[in-house]
Amino acid sequence: MHSTPRSSQPMPHQRVHAFTLVELMVVIAIIGILAVVTVTSSRKLSAGARVATATNAVTSVLASARAAAIRDNLPTAVVFRASWDATKPHLPQLTECIVVRSTGDLVQFGSPSSAGPNVAERFVPVTDVQSIKLTEGVKVAGPLYEGDSSVGAGNASDFVWVTQGEMPFIMNGCQETPRFSRQFGVFFGADGSFLTRPPNASAGDHKCYVDWNRNGDAVIPPADPQDVTLGSCNSGNYELYWLQDHVDDENNLVFVPFLAVYDDRAARERKSVVWDDSGNYAGILNELTGPGGYISVFSDRIQFNRYSGVPEVRGR
Repeated sequence: MHSTPRSSQPMPHQRVHAFTLVELMVVIAIIGILAVVTVTSSRKLSAGARVATATNAVTSVLASARAAAIRDNLPTAVVFRASWDATKPHLPQLTECIVVRSTGDLVQFGSPSSAGPNVAERFVPVTDVQSIKLTEGVKVAGPLYEGDSSVGAGNASDFVWVTQGEMPFIMNGCQETPRFSRQFGVFFGADGSFLTRPPNASAGDHKCYVDWNRNGDAVIPPADPQDVTLGSCNSGNYELYWLQDHVDDENNLVFVPFLAVYDDRAARERKSVVWDDSGNYAGILNELTGPGGYISVFSDRIQFNRYSGVPEVRGR
């Protein structure tokens, strides 16, 4: 039995389908869109993670300060200030949270008024409670108490935020207004309660400052009242004692009733106008510190129980 011979005719070639240029361009465009969405989402997650981590750190140091106040039966505060080394400009500026306590020393600041001399209570860092530095780009803000009329009527109190100034800008030409570079803190009583000024202090003429370099320890009352003349941006007596334009300035403190933790680096990436000391503060008010600015919209809030003093985090 013979098998049927196979045909000697060649098999037709199978047709191979290739991508057209238009199809390749569509695929590349889709990949590009996905990449942009991924990068944007990762940036948002990264910024959110930085703020969340910083909020936890701030809450932790606040709890440590409150515990120290109860342990030692002494009023204790946490102060927030810019930490930057001008001799190492390649290193980033960080926000430092430092636990401080009063020495009981009172010194005169500024010129005496008709009611008598203005006095400031001298604080120093607490050595047995560790300070912390927040992640690069993250800062802490508080309400602009001790209202500054130069920023415009209605822009004081809890309608405007004050935060750590960008020291590299301020110290190299005063490009950023020091009106928003106050030193502020949170104050706990000896029983852990929440305070907004030292016990037994009068409201008008009693202020506080931190002797960062402790060069007033040798003499009581201290020989040097306050180091306030280190920067070059402040022009008047008021500015010298309230507005920080140098990392080592020992400005009067404002104790605030609530805090905001926010991503300052992200805020600066979004800004569209120059923030400077030209006399027109609309830019920084609208984009960063004002009622509708970045801090109000995108920060984590830390408030305090009125009776216990325990910090309470309120998310965005």
